[in-house]
Amino acid sequence: MVNTLDGISKVDDALIALRQISRATQSDSRMLARASGLSVSQLIALQEISAASSISPSRLAERMALSRGTMTTLMRKLEDRQLVERSSDTFDKRRHFFSLTAAGNLALEEAPVMLHEKFSNKFNELISWEQTLIISALERVAFMLDADNIEVAPILDVGDIS
Repeated sequence: MVNTLDGISKVDDALIALRQISRATQSDSRMLARASGLSVSQLIALQEISAASSISPSRLAERMALSRGTMTTLMRKLEDRQLVERSSDTFDKRRHFFSLTAAGNLALEEAPVMLHEKFSNKFNELISWEQTLIISALERVAFMLDADNIEVAPILDVGDIS
């Protein structure tokens, strides 16, 4: 192991940075749960439904990069809390759509800014080559951790998705 001047190796520096990202993600998820009672995925589902005003479960699953089974569980929890409501298609009763209830709109208004939104804002302020460099480095780290083939949504979240 090659040491830097302060006695900490570059590997240690990299592991510390990874740990800081992991801790920030965990901390943000806990803070969101305490502040709103929602998981990151639940809040993103509410945001997606709000943006579309009404959306089918399959389209929502596609937008969030989640399986239909995971989406079903997530939506059931939001329905149980009366944050979303399900309505049937006028022409095809087999199809249904989700929309926000008044409580769902209120939950969105009162929810804190999520970590991935903070990251997105700061990332978008970077110039193109810096963005490309960061993406390349993060993709390489994912590869090094054998995580490059794991399907995930573009959000910073830990634990249970639903």
